[in-house]
Amino acid sequence: MKLTFLLLMILFCPKLLANSTLATTQILTEYTSFTQHGDHGFVVDLLPADPSAKHTLEVELGCAAQGCSDWDYTVRFEWHQGAKRYELGRLITPYAGYMQRGMHGFDRNWRRTFSFDVSHLAPVLTGEGSLNVHYGGWGAKKSAFGIAAKLVSQPNYHTRAVKRVIPLYESGSEGWPYKTAQDFAALLPAKNVAFEAGEQSAEIKMIVTAHGHALSYDNPEGKAELCGEWCDRYFTLHQDGSLVVQQNLWRDDCDQSATFPQGGTYLFARANWCPGEAVTPFSYPVDISNVNSEFDLNWQAYSWAPSQYGKDAPRYIVNAVLVTYGEQTVEEDIALTTIVKPNAAMPDRIGLSCGEIEVEVANQGNTKINELWFDYGVEGQQANQYYWQGEIVAGDKKRITFSAEFLGIFNTEQAKLNVTVRSTGDKKIANNSQTVRFNRPIAIESSAVLRLLTGKQGDETRVSLFDRTQSTVKHWDEFTDASWHDLPLDVPVGCYTLKIQDSAQDGLAFPFFNQRKGKGEIVLHHSDAADSAITVLQPDFGRELAIPVTVGYEMGGCAATAWQADLAYNKKGQQVAYKGVIYQARHWSYNFEPDRAGPYDPWQAVSYCDGSAL
Repeated sequence: MKLTFLLLMILFCPKLLANSTLATTQILTEYTSFTQHGDHGFVVDLLPADPSAKHTLEVELGCAAQGCSDWDYTVRFEWHQGAKRYELGRLITPYAGYMQRGMHGFDRNWRRTFSFDVSHLAPVLTGEGSLNVHYGGWGAKKSAFGIAAKLVSQPNYHTRAVKRVIPLYESGSEGWPYKTAQDFAALLPAKNVAFEAGEQSAEIKMIVTAHGHALSYDNPEGKAELCGEWCDRYFTLHQDGSLVVQQNLWRDDCDQSATFPQGGTYLFARANWCPGEAVTPFSYPVDISNVNSEFDLNWQAYSWAPSQYGKDAPRYIVNAVLVTYGEQTVEEDIALTTIVKPNAAMPDRIGLSCGEIEVEVANQGNTKINELWFDYGVEGQQANQYYWQGEIVAGDKKRITFSAEFLGIFNTEQAKLNVTVRSTGDKKIANNSQTVRFNRPIAIESSAVLRLLTGKQGDETRVSLFDRTQSTVKHWDEFTDASWHDLPLDVPVGCYTLKIQDSAQDGLAFPFFNQRKGKGEIVLHHSDAADSAITVLQPDFGRELAIPVTVGYEMGGCAATAWQADLAYNKKGQQVAYKGVIYQARHWSYNFEPDRAGPYDPWQAVSYCDGSAL
C-alpha cells in the first residue's frame, strides 16, 4: 500500500536560533511485522533530497506481532527505483529467544533503534520509489521481527554536495557463493568509470558480510574454521593497478553488543557482523586525477569443504558504489555527528553516564584541526566549556570523551543536554550542535555493597571503581572459584563507574558454555541496610560491564538538603545545599544565606551538589 510521508518540522538547534535549520522527517513505513523470508516493499514519494544535507535512515527493530525469532538473520534496507537498486543499510537480528520468552529483562515489546547515514545517496533519494526490506529469516511458527522506518534530513550540513552515485558491485540479498577463487573472481569484473567535469573528489562505499558454515583450514595455524561466518578473510580494492586497501572482514567486539544478553553465541567474533547490531560500512577515498579509472575488487583465495554444519559454499553479500562530490564550499568545518552519551536514544550499555560526555565529531573541511571547544549543559542551567587538543585530519571522524562539570539541579525526566562544538576557523555552524534527552543512572549510598558470585574460573574476574575522571579508586582482583564475594564500595559522594571485567571475554555466565563457565551472579545492594534496594546486574556481559552510579545523590539532585531561612543551624559540620553548592556549618547561624559566606562567617563552601570540586 502506498504510504504518504509525514513531514515533521523540528527546530534542530535551539541555542543558535539565527543559524538554525529545520530537519524534515519522512515516514517510510509504520511498524510492520515480517514472518516470511524475502522482500517486503513500501511505496513512497520522497521529497527532492538536498545533495548537501545529512540524510539518516532510522529503523526501529522489534518483535513481530506473533513474537520474536530465536535466530540471527540478515536484514537489508534498499531504495528501489525501477530496475535500480541502492542499499541503504544492513543489520543482523539478535538471538531473540529471551524477548520471545520474557527472560532477563526482555519481553515481546522489545525495541531498538538503528541509524544509517545515507547522505551519499542524496541524488537518488527523490521521487516515487520503494523502500525494500529483505528479511533473511524464515520465521519458525510465524514468529520473527518487525520494523518501522523513517528518513530524517538535516539541510545545510555537509560542505560538499554529492554529484553522482555509481553502482559498482551488487550481489543481491542472498549473496554470492564462494565456490572457488576463480569462480568468485568472475563475479567481480573490473569496473571502468569516467569522472565528469565538476567532480572534485570521490570515495567508494561498501557494505560486506560473510555467511555460511563450510569447513576450511586455510589459515596460518591450520585450525578448522567455519567459513564464511567464522573465518577471517580479506578483500583488496585496486584503482588503476594501485592498491587502495586490503580489508579484513572481521569484527571482534560482538561481546560488547548493546543488545545483550542474547540466547545464542552472540559473544563470538564474526565475519564483519554481530548478532543484534548494524553492519558498519567501509569508506575509501579514491583518486580522481585520472579521468578514466579502472576499479578492481578481488577476494582472498582459500579452499573449503562441506562440514557437518553446512554443505553449501560460503556466501558474501556485497554492495559497493562509487560516490562523487562537488567543490568543497568552506576551508574549515567541524561537525558534531553524534552525542554518544549521555543519550536516552542509545541503549543503556552505550548511552548511560553520570560524569562523562562522549561525542563523535567529523572534520568536513580541507585543513587539519588541532583544537576544539565544546559548550555543553542542561537546558535552563549554566553552560560549561571543555577545551580539547589533538589532531583530526581532513575527512576523518573522532570520538572524544571528557569529564563533565556540575550540570545543575534539574528534573532528569524532562532534562535535555545541549552540546556545541566549534573550531577556530569554522565557517559552517548549522552542523555544530545537538540536543538529546538522557536517563538517570543508578543512585546508591556510600555504604553500597557489590555481591558477586564467580563462575568456575574466579581468576578471570576483575572489579574496579573509577571516579568521574576515570581514575581508579578501588580495585579487586583476587576471587576464588564459584564463591560469593562481598565488595564494600565505601566511597564519598560523587559520580563513579563500576566495571566488572572478564579476561576470557565471556562474562561470569554464558549459557552456551555453562558446563565450563558456571553460572555467576552480580547484585548491587544500594546500601548496607538490611532492607536495601538492590539492582541485579547481568553476568552474561562478555569482556566488560560498565555501570555508572551516583553515590549519595540522584542525578539532577543534591547530596545535601536545601538550606532554609527560617531554620536555626546549631551543629558544627552540618551540610546544606544552596544554588547547586554544598555548604558546611562552621558555627551557629540563622537566616544567613550560605553564598554570602566569608572566611569568618558561618558557612564554608565544600563542593557542588554532585560532590565534584568547586
